Amino acid sequence: MSLVINLILLIAFVVISIKIFGQSFDKYRCFVLPDMPTYSYRMSKNMYFIVFIVCTAPFFLGQLSLLKYGVYFLIMIWLLLKKRMTIKIELISASYLLFYSWLIISCFYTNINYDTFSLLIKYLLPILSLWMGYSAIDNKYDLYYFSKTTAKVCVAYVLFAGGVGGLLLPWLYGFFIKSGTILVYAGLADYFTSLFVVPFIYVWISGKKKYLYAALMMLASTILESVRTGLGGILLVVCFYAFFRYKLKSVPAIVITGLLFVGVILFVPEVNEKFFGSKSGSVAAEDIISGNALSLDNIQTSGRNVLWDVALTNFYDPNPIFGSGLGEVTNFMKKRAVEEHTIALLHNDYVQILCDNGLVGLSLLIIFYICIICKVFRYTWLYRGNVWIRITGVMAISSMAGVAFSMGFDNVVSHSMTSLINPFIFIGFFLKFIDLYKYDRLS
Repeated sequence: MSLVINLILLIAFVVISIKIFGQSFDKYRCFVLPDMPTYSYRMSKNMYFIVFIVCTAPFFLGQLSLLKYGVYFLIMIWLLLKKRMTIKIELISASYLLFYSWLIISCFYTNINYDTFSLLIKYLLPILSLWMGYSAIDNKYDLYYFSKTTAKVCVAYVLFAGGVGGLLLPWLYGFFIKSGTILVYAGLADYFTSLFVVPFIYVWISGKKKYLYAALMMLASTILESVRTGLGGILLVVCFYAFFRYKLKSVPAIVITGLLFVGVILFVPEVNEKFFGSKSGSVAAEDIISGNALSLDNIQTSGRNVLWDVALTNFYDPNPIFGSGLGEVTNFMKKRAVEEHTIALLHNDYVQILCDNGLVGLSLLIIFYICIICKVFRYTWLYRGNVWIRITGVMAISSMAGVAFSMGFDNVVSHSMTSLINPFIFIGFFLKFIDLYKYDRLS
């Protein structure tokens, strides 16, 4: 039954994706200008497709997920070949391409397998999504309707597949777990992390503070499901948003946010138990604030540390500089899972990069993160340009911070269409607004 449902949804995904680039969706792409209600504009096909992709990202489609990824990948390639998508090369994109080039080089000293090709595509989707975001957005109204629509869709996921859905509709939630039609729990929490900044952006643009409830519902969903990675990711999103928008004035808000985070860990029993296991209830606030209660040695990792040690011993230690080659550890984990009846994923993309691509690979990824921080810092702290550059810069860096944290404890690369591509799309928005302003095409 679940296979049939997933197949129907996959077909719908393909059909709608194709139709968006035809003429049948023209009437749906017309929106009223929020500051001039008597006028309307037509959103570009690329932008409409971006909205569709982001809003349907949690539809994992179980065993058909890779086919969905393949459709998205082929559409990106088709747009490139048709010159409907611009390849934007500057500091951020160049640094990611440098990282990706090393991934390609690492294929030459590995036993190339299915997982090698799969990872090459999954790591390529982010930069393609960056170029798609850059090519798609044309004006401030695109950002307005993107953020408004996405915030509403996130609320729907909270109600039907998130923490609230798990309480009110347990039968539907159980179906999603078994079928994989929609990612729940950690996968959905990572999605919320990548988009947690969106309601704040929409409020910044529109002044409609009621949309902050969307962020509160995403946070509530993550708390109700006791997803530790999601909580940490959301904390970073809020801190980066405050720091890059309000600068030094944000320090009190960041401190308060940190204290609230500690409060959730201490006083929500389910979260406390997830963090500390048998020690739950015995950890005090001072142990967290001034001690090392949240170090990996003291928190419960649900067996992740054992998997990390196995992977590092077998694939990183023999060649720490270059690693063992792209896809090697993934292939090993899958075989080990069948033989020993354990989980097949590492739940840590950085450990995977270390094992596959060594210190060189991880260093290049860190350089990419530094390039994002430097460029956004320049345009939000040092450069007094257009407000839309600031808005999209804050949007991009906040989302990237949350996703970068999630990569340390979840399989974000494996679910790249769910959460990893989102901050790259926002980076594309940011770069486009810089160019629009530079060429005097942005009011």
